[in-house]
Amino acid sequence: MVVRKRNWLTHAILIILIVAILFPVVWVVSTSLRRDNAAFSSKLFSSRMSLQNYKDLLFPEDNVLRLLSDIESITTNSRPYDEKPVEFLVEKFDKDIGALKAYSKESKELVSVVDNEYETIKNYLSENSDKLIQTVVEQVNKLNEKINIERPDDNQSIGVAIISLLEERKIKEKDVLELGLGFDYKDYKDVYVEELKTKLDNIESLKRQLQENQAKLNQIKKDLDFYQEEYTRLSLIIDNSIIPQFESFNKTLQVAYDLLNNPSNQIKAFVSEKDAVEKFEQVYNIVKDMVEMNLSKERKAVIDKMYENMTKVKTLWDNFTLKNSANYADFISLISQFNLKALKQVRESYNLLKNFSEIEREYLKLSNEYILFANKLDSKNQDLEELTDKYLNEEGKYLPAKAYIMSLLLKDDIKSFINKVEKYILPKDINKLYLSVKILSRNVNDFLSYVNDDSLKKDVRSSIRKLDWVATLNDFRKKYEKFAKDVKEFINEFDKYVSSIESTGKAAIYSSKNGVKVRIAALLQLFTKVQSEYPANIASSMSIASKAAADLVDQFPVNDLDKSFKNVDKKLFRFDQIWKQKQKYYLWRWIFNSVIVAGVVAIITTIVNALAAYPFSRMRFRGRKYGIMSLLLIQMFPAIMYMIALYGFLSFIGRYIPSIGLNTLGGLIFVYLGNIAFNMYLIKGFYDTIPSSLEEAAMIDGATRWQTFWRIVIPLASPILSVVVILTFMGTFNEFVLAKIILQDVEKYTYAVGLWTFSSGPFETEWGLFSAAALVGMLPMVILFLSMQKYLVGGLTKGSVKG
Repeated sequence: MVVRKRNWLTHAILIILIVAILFPVVWVVSTSLRRDNAAFSSKLFSSRMSLQNYKDLLFPEDNVLRLLSDIESITTNSRPYDEKPVEFLVEKFDKDIGALKAYSKESKELVSVVDNEYETIKNYLSENSDKLIQTVVEQVNKLNEKINIERPDDNQSIGVAIISLLEERKIKEKDVLELGLGFDYKDYKDVYVEELKTKLDNIESLKRQLQENQAKLNQIKKDLDFYQEEYTRLSLIIDNSIIPQFESFNKTLQVAYDLLNNPSNQIKAFVSEKDAVEKFEQVYNIVKDMVEMNLSKERKAVIDKMYENMTKVKTLWDNFTLKNSANYADFISLISQFNLKALKQVRESYNLLKNFSEIEREYLKLSNEYILFANKLDSKNQDLEELTDKYLNEEGKYLPAKAYIMSLLLKDDIKSFINKVEKYILPKDINKLYLSVKILSRNVNDFLSYVNDDSLKKDVRSSIRKLDWVATLNDFRKKYEKFAKDVKEFINEFDKYVSSIESTGKAAIYSSKNGVKVRIAALLQLFTKVQSEYPANIASSMSIASKAAADLVDQFPVNDLDKSFKNVDKKLFRFDQIWKQKQKYYLWRWIFNSVIVAGVVAIITTIVNALAAYPFSRMRFRGRKYGIMSLLLIQMFPAIMYMIALYGFLSFIGRYIPSIGLNTLGGLIFVYLGNIAFNMYLIKGFYDTIPSSLEEAAMIDGATRWQTFWRIVIPLASPILSVVVILTFMGTFNEFVLAKIILQDVEKYTYAVGLWTFSSGPFETEWGLFSAAALVGMLPMVILFLSMQKYLVGGLTKGSVKG
């Protein structure tokens, strides 16, 4: 007998893979069912599970705010009721008012149920006060057992530790007296000063210097940023405006020089040069001053060139004798134009360059100063790190002693805590108990700050966390009592407003139908009251009370009140669903749009590919070899590359055929139909595997080419056609980029674009809603795959030939 050896390693790997694959799925499902923010929780499952996310997406409830908005549209004869008859509006109005009254009644019942549960909780606390207080005492005693720290062997460590703790203000003189150490800790004052105090003072002094230097450095950086910004701005003006203008002036001066340098005395002219000479002198003097400025080599070269040209012109001009010639008249005309443009430009440029030089000088000065300060700061930081390391090393020798002293004080605090808490009576003294636990927790944290044992820290923190129920119960009590007080008044006022709306609503409907729209004042006030006052006053305290009740299910030391806490949480959650403002969702519409688009594209693509692939497989014609390869090559370029062309084409054709233009499902289908060549290649390859003898036999029996294709090839090719349908449907259903560009109206979104809206805006952290939408949107693809699964199974030509 052969004994098969079990491969445990293979089984272990398979189990790990299954867990790794299924865990994200379980997490998504769990997230979609949870009312708390599961994406940021360490728990996979919670006591706050609900189908509310699915209800909101698939079967949205017309809660109070939606009904009030609906009544507003009815009474003002607005969309979608503007074309409805009066009888319909009156009937709908009565129905909405009835729904508001029903919500008011349900809300009162919910509050009544929660009030009864709250009384049950209070009675339980009162009847079991001693038991609960005893659980606190027992837990604190367990904590007390874990904080036993051994006493150091030498008194010096304890003495220095005490002085250090006093300096840190962690303990007081009276605390030291209560310890009964048996020696005077002050004897070790000099040791403390020498080993710790001096180093600590040096560290504090260095920290103050660093703060001062950092403040100076920040100020220098601030000034440096200002000058750098000005330097950059002025540099752009100089390089893009001043320098090009000066280069243009140089060309003009060269022309002027050429006119004087080649005089002609054939034609006489009368010329007046006085004004031109005076203004040219002004420009010349300004340029001369600019030459002395400290500028970059390139900029200075342009200004120097202008000064050189002006000097050449001025020298030639001063010695020119033919001042009654036409050439001279042209020269004066050109110089006058030059003066007109240059005088203002040169003055402004001079002021700007002068300002730029000062800014550049100050910028360089601040840069050097910043580097020096930064280096100095780095050096001091290194010194601080070294001093701190030395101090910590010295202090580390005294940490066990500090931990020992803090443990003794903590034990005294625990003893005092127990003596005080044993006198408390719940629920009357719950706030006192909360304050006592809070003080104890603070003292525990002070003690742990001197403990190096991570295991001890973990155990102590775990023990103190078991008292968290006290703070949670105190929050629950305060917030629920505030909620109970405010909500009753809120609902009573709501009922009054509803009565007022009911009395005037029908008259407003008739008036609006006759052309005079009346906006009911009570309706507007109630809408504002529910929309703003409810979340500010009611929902804030209610949500905290609800969350506290849910937390107490896990935290409360006994399980007797789990049912009451769960019921409180559940009823308050339902109350919130009635009154909170909810966004309108179009998930059904988005899924329907995607199914229509993906279904039409899948069917058309499969039909076209099935027909187009057949000639490439069975027939011989010119271009057959390279035709399908060309189509494949085109498909290698993603559609987003020619999106601009598609957008322009849809915009153009939409003017004449609106059904396939922008923002239409028809236009989106048209764009998606461009991706067909790859599937054609797949089907062609499958056709090649079908024996052609089957078709030849059928054609011998009198079948046409179409009949052989339709009755033989297509049935045998059903597996590949099913694959094409599924792949095309899935690819189209999940496509996002093209749909986001083409579709603008939210009601025309496809599922992928609609799902994107759940990850942005007001739903950015609504992971439960997002997960639920993702799971619901998965259904069409699952249904399609399961319905076509039978076509994917079986042999290629199974049963086609007998014998």
